[in-house]
Amino acid sequence: MSFRMQTLNEEEEYSWTQNESIDRRTGRDIMIAVDHGPKSKHAFDWALRHFCCAGDIVHLVHSVSSLKNNIVYQASQTLMEKLSVQALKVSRVKIVTRIVEGDAGKAICKEAEKVKPIAVVMGTRGRSLMQSVLQGSVSEYCFHNCKAAPVIIVPGIEAREESVVSLDKK
Repeated sequence: MSFRMQTLNEEEEYSWTQNESIDRRTGRDIMIAVDHGPKSKHAFDWALRHFCCAGDIVHLVHSVSSLKNNIVYQASQTLMEKLSVQALKVSRVKIVTRIVEGDAGKAICKEAEKVKPIAVVMGTRGRSLMQSVLQGSVSEYCFHNCKAAPVIIVPGIEAREESVVSLDKK
């Protein structure tokens, strides 16, 4: 392995663009766990803006309780299509969508074991520790059980309360 060191004068400001041999690796597998909520959408948007780069492979994973429920499956497909189009426009990444059946936390961790991504990005509702312990939390479960690095995005002011996909036909 070889390293290249660059010496700068104190007056010069260092910029990563000056060293062209250091480039973010493209073609990375990144998993983003999504649902219909605004906190999930906020995490998805954050990942596209700050984590993904052109050439990466983004695996969108959505967990449902039953694939046999046609209404739930159709809503899930609509969600995945909408997010896929946005990801292609914003980050020019390759998209792979997966709708999986089962408990959300376990299903996400199981998919992460199959895909072996560099990270699993997901949102959290920002509940207190006591609420998470009493009610359970998908992000908490994934944080402790996922083999890939979990990246949990805490909601900010910009994460609103409305659903990403409206079930009303317009």
